[in-house]
Amino acid sequence: MTPRELVDILRKHERYVRRQLDGQRADLRGQDLSGLRLPGLKLQDASLAGIDLHNADVSQGDFSGADLYAANLEHAVASHANFERADMRGVHMKGSLLNGARMRGADLRPGLVRNELQTTDLSETKLDNADMERTKLDNGKLRHASLKEANLRRLSAPNADLRGADLTGADLRSAFLSGADLAGANLSNANIGQAKLHGARLIGALLVGVDLTSADLRDASGLGIAKLAPDVQKAVREHMVWSESGGTHGNRAVLEHVDLHGADLAGIYLSGAGMKGANLSHAILTGAQFVLTDLREANMMHADLRKADLSGAIMMGANLAHAKLSHAIMKPVELRDPKGNLTGKMAPTNVRGATFIDADINHLDWSSVAGAEEITKLAQTPK
Repeated sequence: MTPRELVDILRKHERYVRRQLDGQRADLRGQDLSGLRLPGLKLQDASLAGIDLHNADVSQGDFSGADLYAANLEHAVASHANFERADMRGVHMKGSLLNGARMRGADLRPGLVRNELQTTDLSETKLDNADMERTKLDNGKLRHASLKEANLRRLSAPNADLRGADLTGADLRSAFLSGADLAGANLSNANIGQAKLHGARLIGALLVGVDLTSADLRDASGLGIAKLAPDVQKAVREHMVWSESGGTHGNRAVLEHVDLHGADLAGIYLSGAGMKGANLSHAILTGAQFVLTDLREANMMHADLRKADLSGAIMMGANLAHAKLSHAIMKPVELRDPKGNLTGKMAPTNVRGATFIDADINHLDWSSVAGAEEITKLAQTPK
């Protein structure tokens, strides 16, 4: 399409919107407009299915009511653009700048593309202060998206992927997030009043300043973190984001000598963290991830570590007296170099000098554990 042809289409569309006799609705289905600077573009109610606008600047544009089915807006600049009531099923907007965008009532559910269901991808987008009230985002991808101070009231996003998303100060009142994955999300000072979070995953989420009392949190996991000190919550959240992103976001947690006595951290992700001398006595750590974690001299007396993954963990001198370790995993882990490549070097779980008196080691495989020969003499397997 030539620039002159595009200008002609836009002029006719403007007259169409004004209901003038010679107007014509814009039909730009499948057109490649990638990389173009088109701020203030007026395409409300236009036919734009499959349009390619990746890397384009459409800031302050008007796409309200438009058909953007399966459109490509990856890395586009669409700040303060209007997408209200638009059909955006299956749209790709990964890495886009959408701060202040209006998406109220937009349909961002999965769309069928070439006989395959294509999930709407808003991963790593900037949606700060965006208006997404009543937006439909079933199964949507919002990993590491920034939604600070966004209006998400009555947002419908069941089973959405919000891992690592920043929802600081967001308004989530009456939002429907049943089954959503909010692991490592930042929900500090967010309003989740009357929100439906049934079965949601909140492991490693930052919940400082969040009132959980009126939300539906039945069967939600990871809520124990809300009882931790704010600085510990932040460290755990940053660590989970760091792990999930392969080190590109967040920071590795260093929680040496931290007091987590009796904390409910079931399923917590602290693989690779520094937890030397930490107090985890009586803590609930079922299904927790401690792969390659430094747990030297940690106090884990009476801790519940059933089904926890301690593969490659450094546990020298740790106290696991009376701990529950049934079905815990202690396999060697192949190390990676700084670039993430496997090195062929194996790191076994190391328990030399650790105390396991009266620990439950039922269904625990010690065959590859460094120092196991010292432990089995002290531990007592329940009959």
